[in-house]
Parts: sequence; C-alpha cells; structure tokens
Amino acid sequence: MTSEGQMNDTQNLGNAVKQQRNRIGLTLVDLAAKSGVSTSHLSRIEKAQRYPSASILRKIAKPLGLEEEELFNLAGYLPSEHPMSPDHEKHKFLAELDILMNRVTADMNRIKTIIQKLQSKP
Repeated sequence: MTSEGQMNDTQNLGNAVKQQRNRIGLTLVDLAAKSGVSTSHLSRIEKAQRYPSASILRKIAKPLGLEEEELFNLAGYLPSEHPMSPDHEKHKFLAELDILMNRVTADMNRIKTIIQKLQSKP
C-alpha cells in the first residue's frame, strides 16, 4: 500500500470512529473510560495522526457499538478479497454521507456566523 493509500485509510478509519462516537453520543472522555484507551490516543486516531493496532480496535469496538470485524475491515486488517455484504457496503456509504453532511453543516454554521458578524459591523 502506498503512503497516500495508507493516509486515506487512516483518514477514513478516523472519520468513521469519530462519526460513530458522535452518533451514539459519546465524548472522547466517555470512549476512553469505556475502552481503556487514552483520550489523546483516541483523538490522534480520529485526526488520522495515529493508525490503531488490532488490540486498540478490539478495545474500542464494543463501546462504539460496532463489531470488531467492521473496524478491522475499515482498517484494512482483513483481506479485501472478502466481498462486502450489501448491508455492510450500505452502512459504509451511509457513514461516508454522514461525514459529508456534518462538514456541510459546520461550513454553513460558519458562514452564518461570518454573515452575522459582518451585519453587526457599522
């Protein structure tokens, strides 16, 4: 795998972990307490600054409400010749769509804030 491919996998995994954590209403502190993985390590995983080992994935899977296999697939630890089930593929696309929607929402909120600041200036 190229370093670019590794970076994309790391970003995808980090985004998926963060999205699932947010979806179920856990903070980083909550996930750290439930998994035994430090908040700083979890934060670096979510920011694609760290690539988690299989043991870390095992620790965070259950608190995230995911199967270990799902995280292993996202991390690329399972061979790609295993085809994704239609449900798993659908879940992956929905997670990706959720990430994009959150980005758009954050951008729209930022735009509104900027417009409000501009309108309040004389």
